[in-house]
Amino acid sequence: MKRQLSSFDFFVIASDLQELKGSYIDKIYQLTRDELLIKIKNIKTKQKESIFIRNGELLCITQKKFETPLKPSTFAMTLRKYLLNGKIIGFKQHDFDRIIELKISKKEGEYSLIIEFFSKGNIILVNPSGEIILPLIKQQWAHRAVKSREKYSPPPPQTDPFNLTKEKFSELLKESKADLVRTIAVNVNLSGSIAEEICTRANIDKNIKIEDLDDETIEKAFVALSDFLELFKTKEFEPVLVEKDGKAIDILPFKFESYENKEFKEVANFTRSLEKFTSIKKLEKKKESKNEKKIGKLNRQLRQQEEAVKKLEKEIEIKRIEGDLIYLNYKQCEELLNEIANILEQKDKAEGIKRINEKEIVKEFDPVGNLLVVYLKDTAGNISKVKLDFRKTVAKNAEKAYGDSKKYRGKLAGAQQSIIKTRQLIKTVKKKEAENQEKEIKTTTGKLFWFERFRWFISNEGNIVIGGKNAKSNDQVVKKYLKDGDRYAHADIQGAPSCVIKGKGPDDEKLPISEETLEEACIFSACYSKAWKQFTEAQAYWVLPEQVSKTPQSGEFVPKGAFIIRGKRNYYRCKLEVAVGEIMIGETRKIMGGPVDAVKKRASKYVILTPGSMKKDDTANKLAKAFETYTDQINKVLPPGGVSIVETVNLELNLEKG
Repeated sequence: MKRQLSSFDFFVIASDLQELKGSYIDKIYQLTRDELLIKIKNIKTKQKESIFIRNGELLCITQKKFETPLKPSTFAMTLRKYLLNGKIIGFKQHDFDRIIELKISKKEGEYSLIIEFFSKGNIILVNPSGEIILPLIKQQWAHRAVKSREKYSPPPPQTDPFNLTKEKFSELLKESKADLVRTIAVNVNLSGSIAEEICTRANIDKNIKIEDLDDETIEKAFVALSDFLELFKTKEFEPVLVEKDGKAIDILPFKFESYENKEFKEVANFTRSLEKFTSIKKLEKKKESKNEKKIGKLNRQLRQQEEAVKKLEKEIEIKRIEGDLIYLNYKQCEELLNEIANILEQKDKAEGIKRINEKEIVKEFDPVGNLLVVYLKDTAGNISKVKLDFRKTVAKNAEKAYGDSKKYRGKLAGAQQSIIKTRQLIKTVKKKEAENQEKEIKTTTGKLFWFERFRWFISNEGNIVIGGKNAKSNDQVVKKYLKDGDRYAHADIQGAPSCVIKGKGPDDEKLPISEETLEEACIFSACYSKAWKQFTEAQAYWVLPEQVSKTPQSGEFVPKGAFIIRGKRNYYRCKLEVAVGEIMIGETRKIMGGPVDAVKKRASKYVILTPGSMKKDDTANKLAKAFETYTDQINKVLPPGGVSIVETVNLELNLEKG
């Protein structure tokens, strides 16, 4: 199923799940990294069933058989420890959000299994006191932390359409400058498909701009929404599978009027029928290159060499101390060795050996095993065990200890040299691998377009927008690329890029410049200005090419990268928020940063950023891994300051700090 399940879908799922109340949890398996299977004994049907969860995507009731792993994961083991044989006492949807909470009763209290389906998703085990025992994914957000021993805190509440008054609905619409369908989807917290359904039921063009709406049209939209919500309030569900060429592609709680020319197949239960979309995802293992294998081998070799160095350093010190202790206890050692020499000359040695072993200084004496271990004190009274050769003099024993220390020092120098060579070799191989990856990236990112010399993005409607990176490129952008029919945009703050909105697209196709594109260019100029480090909103404006001049009035001075604007400026109030996503320009893969709507339109995966405390370098590193590219590619498209990551779509992104 391509469509992401909406809050309305989870409203239906929470309703369907109530039939499992009173059932007991039998077994729990983690099928893959993202898929969980909770086997239950259904108290009503008397059958064994399962709750299947795909993190961030899907939840259903199923009797389908799955191949279970032989060895349980740590997450599965933890869930088993706390939840097995627990009684399911309830399901609920949290605040009309994409969150389902499963309540399980045990002797010690009520546990919660909280399943979040927004962003990357999560499955979180919470104890009776409300503390997180273990999440599937550790996460750090600006407003909450999802990790062990933290109190579980839900995300900030979303707009609940069930509680909307007509006045509030009208207010939410009028706050937007987008078209009707996107405004309903985002501002009213409905999904895109449901927003389209509301427009269809109200018989309103979904692409109509909010500014063109009159009160009568808003009234029609609100009535259509209210009638639609009534079907959920009364739970008048008549679920249908949406099919194409005999294959299920979607599921709805009832037929949607907006789904034209689609085949519908009635089903008995929404949540059970979701099992049609439970095929286990096979994760592709990344194939290691020759260089990566070599780096792994060299790293293992390096660890062994470093351990050997530590061992040698320890032995050098031990042998030096032994030599010092022997000389420090010279008289005692000499008396002991002389006595042993006399005993060994005797025919009957047993009594003498016993007497030696009874001495306070001796730990063990065994002439047959060629062993003599003694206790020797240092100047502080600390006692150490030292092995002596009883056939040698005290001086010879001390020399042997010092000689061993010197021998180990020689070995240490060689081992340290080997480490230097191994590290250098790792560095060389890593450089080769980086060069190979660079070549690989160039094959996917393809040719460099002319606009990539500057800050750039492609607007929602296809226009190229470029901006300067510094004073020199600000001059270039305007002098070389601002032509008749283009537009100029700039944030109302010093240290902002000069932006040119071209009346054409990436393939030089002529395009009109719409109001929406002009607003996006103003947002772009504001977000990539110094305002990012200081504010959450900023003003920006656009003007015609003939209003932009480098010629000052008499007595005035225009610094490098700055321009004089004459005449009326067209202002926008801009929220400082950008997206970074992976797009395709023809057959060429690119990472683009820019206004959220523009990136969403083209990106298969993206992240939304606002000003925040995460350092730019840390952000670049995280995003480079997520997009499988280099940090410099990401740095080029990031705004000039710290960020907060507010949303990710189709990205495996580690959001932990550090």
